[in-house]
Amino acid sequence: MNLVDRSFKNNIRYNYGYTFCSFLGVTTLWVLYLTHRGMSLVEVGLLESIFHVASFMFEVPSGALADRLGYRMCLVLGRVCAVISSGIMIFSHSFVWFAIGFIISALSYNLNSGTNEALVYESLRKLNAGEKYISVSANINAIYEFTDTLGVFIAGWFVNRYFEGVYWIQILVSVLAIVCVILMVEPDKPVVKQHSDQPDGYLDILKKAVLFLKENKQLRSLMLFFALFQGIMATYFFYFQSLMDRYGFKGIQISMLIVVSAIFQIIGAKMAPQIEKRVGKAALITWFLLLLSLLLIVSFSSQLAALIVCFISINTLGAVSQPIFSNYFNQLIPSSSRATLLSVSSMLYSVAMIMLFPVTGWLVEKLNFSVSFGMSGIMLFVLLAVFWGRNFKRT
Repeated sequence: MNLVDRSFKNNIRYNYGYTFCSFLGVTTLWVLYLTHRGMSLVEVGLLESIFHVASFMFEVPSGALADRLGYRMCLVLGRVCAVISSGIMIFSHSFVWFAIGFIISALSYNLNSGTNEALVYESLRKLNAGEKYISVSANINAIYEFTDTLGVFIAGWFVNRYFEGVYWIQILVSVLAIVCVILMVEPDKPVVKQHSDQPDGYLDILKKAVLFLKENKQLRSLMLFFALFQGIMATYFFYFQSLMDRYGFKGIQISMLIVVSAIFQIIGAKMAPQIEKRVGKAALITWFLLLLSLLLIVSFSSQLAALIVCFISINTLGAVSQPIFSNYFNQLIPSSSRATLLSVSSMLYSVAMIMLFPVTGWLVEKLNFSVSFGMSGIMLFVLLAVFWGRNFKRT
């Protein structure tokens, strides 16, 4: 193996370290942190909305910047934003400053979103090992699940001692993540013949990405499906926390449930390549939708044990689907616009969350958790039945 190949192979190892540092879930209990700082639940909800609106606005531009300035530069800028946001969270006591912190935090996520995956895929392509991306993506997702759970445990220890400490830890690990990025090598993109000697500008990259997505129905449909699929699962996860509070779960019980769920999620993420290979793309999408529909319908049950099984299963389903869809997207996307188009996928997720989050919250408040998500399951199942019916008529 020559020196260049070794450098790109090291990119994968350093990226594992970057993932660990960037996604250590020490700030997962941010809702509790804000209420300790005097924010009402209404203000907390508004801050969450501000985060997703900011994420929606920044997502595609940040991806275009990655395609223009380079992947490593954007990853470093993302961690710098994380440091600034954490500093604001430590020293702020007003809604306005927390809102500014959330906006900068959204930018930090956007600068990572799509960029990290693009850097890994391009590094593997340089090694002529693009087919290994789904396995590497599964490893990254497993690291994410582990480090996120580890962060929750660390945060739990700080809650009643020095809550601001979680954001100091976030600053420290962000600096370590920057070190990991500096140790990486920027993969060159394929040279495309231009009519001009000038490289593509920011707006040119955006226009090409929009045109490609408009012409590629398969990629567009996959992105729309995955955004809605992810959005429903994320909404379920968030509102299940309120259900645990209603059932009087103690801190240790919540921690143990999250750990058990994380174990299944890590196993699911590691099994994703084998599942994708055995089932196939078209059948997988149908099975994903069917399983999610059935799990949501089971949520009609008021039995706590059944709801816990649904919670763990839906989280595991999300962990399995993430590397599979990431692989599908990268196979369909050209290198010149990879980060931009992957950012479009994340932007669609933000749109889904902006729509689903308040509507679901209103339904849970007016009805209850079980009825709200059970109804969602029935609606998804009906949509799946219509899809099956149309395909059956065509055949």
